[in-house]
Amino acid sequence: MKKTEDIYQKAFDDFESPNTTDGSYLGIKNAVKRQEEHMLDKVEESIDAANVRLKAANIKVRIASRGGVLQLRATLPLKPDDVAKGGRKKKQYQISLGIPASLDGVITAEEEANELGKLIARQIFQWTDKYLGQKRIQNLTTFKDVLDNFEEEYFKTRKRTTKSEGTFNTYERFFRKRFDLSLEATQSNFENCIKRIESDSVKRELIKISTLVCKLFQIDANFNHLKPKYKPKQRDIPVDENIILNFHKYTEYQYHSTKLRKEFRTLWRFYRLVYGLLAVYGLRPREVFNQPDIDWLLNPKNINNTFKVHESNKTGYREVLPFKPEWIELFELKDEIALLQLKNRTKGLNGFKQLNAICNQNSAWFIRVGVDFQPYDLRHACAIRAHLDGIPIKLAAQNLGHSVEMHTKVYQQWLSLEQRIRGFDAAFKKVSELDALRSENASLKLKYECLLIENQRLKLLASQK
Repeated sequence: MKKTEDIYQKAFDDFESPNTTDGSYLGIKNAVKRQEEHMLDKVEESIDAANVRLKAANIKVRIASRGGVLQLRATLPLKPDDVAKGGRKKKQYQISLGIPASLDGVITAEEEANELGKLIARQIFQWTDKYLGQKRIQNLTTFKDVLDNFEEEYFKTRKRTTKSEGTFNTYERFFRKRFDLSLEATQSNFENCIKRIESDSVKRELIKISTLVCKLFQIDANFNHLKPKYKPKQRDIPVDENIILNFHKYTEYQYHSTKLRKEFRTLWRFYRLVYGLLAVYGLRPREVFNQPDIDWLLNPKNINNTFKVHESNKTGYREVLPFKPEWIELFELKDEIALLQLKNRTKGLNGFKQLNAICNQNSAWFIRVGVDFQPYDLRHACAIRAHLDGIPIKLAAQNLGHSVEMHTKVYQQWLSLEQRIRGFDAAFKKVSELDALRSENASLKLKYECLLIENQRLKLLASQK
């Protein structure tokens, strides 16, 4: 870890990464904003501390922040061709040296303040190009320069966690793949790279990363005019019958695993358990592997059969109820041998690269045993099923660990015609049942009124005798 990075990560020691993010764009944006605000507060604290030291050393210069850059404030001889009120020969100036308002920027600014203070004390200060703010010719930054410094700049405003490292690694791979590293990092070159992309989803991701990079490296650029119009994705989410059918493929695979090396022959059981957990709880694949609480799954006190998602995951800690409780037995989720395998294989497994590797292995096992959909589709299936089963949207969204907005705008767009027909049939059936109950209730009410009349008649006859 670089020295400058030590400064920034230490500044996050008293910061708790927000677990309120729901995985949506707005949730992630809010979490990043909170980290950036925390870092801005730390920069202001650093400026205040530097000014205290300058004052204690009797240095007649102060540091201030304005517009994302640091300035030196001092009373100096008049600039050439400048005048002051009352014929004074000195005036207070704000000197900008182009130092960014960051923690290492404050260190540089304090060094410059000490140097300027000595010139003032010795009465040898002169207005050179440096202090006049004359723009110096700078070498244009290439995409390679950006890539080489990307990690350092990124973590100046973000706390290092498994989650943030995973996000950065995704951005870095994407940047390396999509940009010609020999080109200068200018708006036109950014735009040319973006325009070459045909896929709308890839283009959106590239615009997002380009905007982030330009912000970090203070490159004046805007790409809003290149954003493609949003088009809903089309995915074939598996229905329950297909999910059950594909689960049994793992059990069938054991008869083919005898050809594997001995230590790999029982892996089908491990990955079958993972499949079951994804299908029953609607978990993100990483949530299964990132510090799962296996003891709680087997605890007799866990009467609701909940799965505890570790706090270091994407949207923090949550306790997940099963979307299909009857599948717990069907999918053998209490299989102690498989649960022990999961416990052993995930022990100490919390780094981004390790988690990414085992998630990829799980995806490979879907292909190996012949599952005809992707791991994440099991999560989508839970979201859709919850909607069709009439579970309130807010409760389903909380169980999945995302926002109501994410639940309605992203997941429900994948309702297939078959699933919509099922939903309509269920709704019509409920209406029919309700109509039948109303009719039955009206009939019983009429019979009750008739009985009351008959009762009154009999009472009248009895009183006349």
